[in-house]
Amino acid sequence: MTTTRQSRRGRLATAISTSLLLTTLACGEINVANPNNPSVDALVNSPNATGASALATGLLRGTRSNVGEGIRWLGAFGREGYPMSVTGASLPGSVRDPLNGNGFPGNVLYADPYRNIRSANILLAAIDGVGGWSNAQKEAARGFAKTIQAYDFLQVIVTRDVFGAPLDVGIDPTAPPSPMATKAEVYARIATLLDEAKAHLLAGGTAFPFPLTSGFAGFNTPTTFLRVNRALRARAAVYTDRWQVALTALGESFLNTTAPLTLGAYHVFSTNSGDITNPNFRPDLLYAHPRLRSEARLRSDGSLDLRAQTKLTTVPTFTVQGISSNLQFTMYNSATAPIPLIRNEELILLRAEANLGLGNTALAIQDLNVVRTTAGGLPPLPTTFSGDLLGELLYDKRYSLIWEGGHTWIDMRHYGRLDRIPVRAADPRLFPAMPIPVAECQPRNPQPTGCGIVSGITPIPQP
Repeated sequence: MTTTRQSRRGRLATAISTSLLLTTLACGEINVANPNNPSVDALVNSPNATGASALATGLLRGTRSNVGEGIRWLGAFGREGYPMSVTGASLPGSVRDPLNGNGFPGNVLYADPYRNIRSANILLAAIDGVGGWSNAQKEAARGFAKTIQAYDFLQVIVTRDVFGAPLDVGIDPTAPPSPMATKAEVYARIATLLDEAKAHLLAGGTAFPFPLTSGFAGFNTPTTFLRVNRALRARAAVYTDRWQVALTALGESFLNTTAPLTLGAYHVFSTNSGDITNPNFRPDLLYAHPRLRSEARLRSDGSLDLRAQTKLTTVPTFTVQGISSNLQFTMYNSATAPIPLIRNEELILLRAEANLGLGNTALAIQDLNVVRTTAGGLPPLPTTFSGDLLGELLYDKRYSLIWEGGHTWIDMRHYGRLDRIPVRAADPRLFPAMPIPVAECQPRNPQPTGCGIVSGITPIPQP
């Protein structure tokens, strides 16, 4: 981040002048302050409420910039579904060929999150000088910006995992590249950002000095947005086996077993000029993996798990590159359908996961049964269940969170079960992580782990 010795203008200029690697993977040139962008330059030279508000609301647009690609790629890695273009060009890079950092496989879910983190740094550096905002409003803005930064860092590290990622954003573009931090260090930064944001939000008064999107209905004040912050803190804690931290955060979140499972924060889309539509409303491209039907559990009446019934629809069989599917997803049924950022159903499952990690099996079963019976229409697990309870949890997370963020891939890797995801001759590769982009690797000597080709792991043979 920026140093306290710099002037406010110097801090802002430093924040805008980010490294080549973190901000220009898409365009291939150093990205410094743009003389044709008066809103940014005005914010550098004379912080004002109008510019700061625009930048703050823009952070929500930034968080969704890769959400569609993330769901497609990570969903394919976890064999939830496939991007199946008529030409077949979209399949090889996600399930057949080795991944490399030279091009789209290496850059997806990397450049855009860092660009958004950089934008949040600009906002954080500007806040002190913004006239017209009260001290409480400035605290609210800080809490919001740091929460968004943590979310973006989480998007990066779940894809690069053990390869790690840079943490310093806002450095001199002529300086050496930012050091590669370890996975543990990235998660520690995420935790710090979310906890610092909590303190800011608690001091943030009754309203943000800028509007949030309709996707945050019910979470659009500092007090209520804090519940989303705590939900994200719980997700990150579970990913790092910090079970008690997760339970504490969940207790401060919006988890509610009597509320709708759909309650939560969402990325929203529209057909308005200048906005974007839902990138996963693509019946011409996106197909579900047939195993989502074949592996679904049966209800007491012999019908399939309700999630397999309501989230999937049968379509004419389509085959490309040796892969066939006759299923598509129904969750995003229009160009303006929202995509969950995090919602109540996941939080209940995260609490079950944390309790299972602590050995509190009765409490874990209790939460699993809320989701199984409500979302799946399945019979509850007995309180004396002695089978593979982790397997049951992973089953429920797969079906509850299908095509929402690559949860199957993330969870199976987390528990060392990635090799249990079924593959076939046409989709033989399972990847433990995405590669570090070539543009991030080239200036470094020695190059960090994760540069070059990611070949995948050897799956367990499937019957």
